[in-house]
Amino acid sequence: MMLSAVRPLCVLLALSSALEAHKPCSPPDQLQGLLTIMYPNPWVDYGAFAYDAVKERMYTFLAVSVGDRQWLQMDLQLFQEGFAYQFFPGNLTCVKSPLSTTFPSLTLPKNATFISNICLGSTSIPDAGLMADVWMAVQDGVYHSITFTQPGCVPQWRASYGSGGWVGRSFYNITLGIIDPSVFTPPPQCQELP
Repeated sequence: MMLSAVRPLCVLLALSSALEAHKPCSPPDQLQGLLTIMYPNPWVDYGAFAYDAVKERMYTFLAVSVGDRQWLQMDLQLFQEGFAYQFFPGNLTCVKSPLSTTFPSLTLPKNATFISNICLGSTSIPDAGLMADVWMAVQDGVYHSITFTQPGCVPQWRASYGSGGWVGRSFYNITLGIIDPSVFTPPPQCQELP
């Protein structure tokens, strides 16, 4: 009798904890690390990034590779100021343009659906795996597959597919916070632009 009364409680607790683990998480507001961006044509960018949701600004310094061509490029987006800068260290040129989009938050879209809990690495070797949650979402006609670590909600992978094609972003060697805030200061060649 006692066992039959306890069994539904155990099932309820197990379901409750499973649902708890699959609630959308909120990534840290400030991150720095490395990034690889892949495009289908073949185009690959890799380098450093900084993400600051508090002051709505983003920075990337990338080695860009398109076919046989390669170059370095710094992109700085200052959403509160309303400007983006593209700086090319190879020839010390800068392009300043107004930002017409909103700050791209790393937070899961409200309509995100939990897909699976996965292990990045191995579950067979102690401490050789990182648990992560995979989510899917559709936003403005673009399909997204998004992977965050568990715990910590640190972004690991984001693949997006829409009418313009696909793009994949891999995040790694991430530290929390902004270690070097000077990355958000436009280079002198950019500051001279009207």
